[in-house]
Amino acid sequence: MKTLNSFYPVFILTIIYFIVIVIFSMFDFSDYPSTNYILGGSRIPLLIIIYWLHSQKRNILYLTALLLFFFSYIMFMDNAPERSFYGSITSLLYRFLIFLLVYKSVRNKNWFALFLASIPFLFTYSYFLLLINEFLNADIYPWVLNGLLTSFIGGIALYNYLFEDENKNFWLLISAVLFVIQIGVFFIHKYYVEAPELRTLTIILFGISNFTFYKFMISDEERENEVTIS
Repeated sequence: MKTLNSFYPVFILTIIYFIVIVIFSMFDFSDYPSTNYILGGSRIPLLIIIYWLHSQKRNILYLTALLLFFFSYIMFMDNAPERSFYGSITSLLYRFLIFLLVYKSVRNKNWFALFLASIPFLFTYSYFLLLINEFLNADIYPWVLNGLLTSFIGGIALYNYLFEDENKNFWLLISAVLFVIQIGVFFIHKYYVEAPELRTLTIILFGISNFTFYKFMISDEERENEVTIS
């Protein structure tokens, strides 16, 4: 009943979520700080509300991860070096919680196979990191750890998608791939080339990668409910 009652609010808020992403990605509001802050800062709170209404379990770990990601975004809005460092630390904590959620959700934990599946993600992330290595300074250490966690999430996602026919693994794989690309594009835009196209791509990847992970969380919870009922 709760799921039926929450369908329309979730549907409407999902539409609003993607409208915000489209508007924020297409137009540069840097000359209007208040608008820029409201649009950019509203994406994660919208996703929190969508998940809260849709989920029957309301995983505290996931909600905490989203809050950390929100604070990380706030830190990165300021170009001050110390803010960027704190933002990278907060982003690392977010990624660690995401890793824990993924680790807990998968049944098949063949570590050697998972490591092999992580290699393509690790190489891709390392390439992006090398591009902006000279600009990171102390930020490089949390970003290296972030990359290891992101790559291993990708490996888990790829392995389980290939060997387990479950809907949640489809959403996890899309999210994991977009996580890596999103971070790479973010690196290049923030530290290497400030091109408007990269800003647009970063925002779109930000929106889709986080939304697909939310879909993974819901699919995983629904699978657990089915197993419990059966």
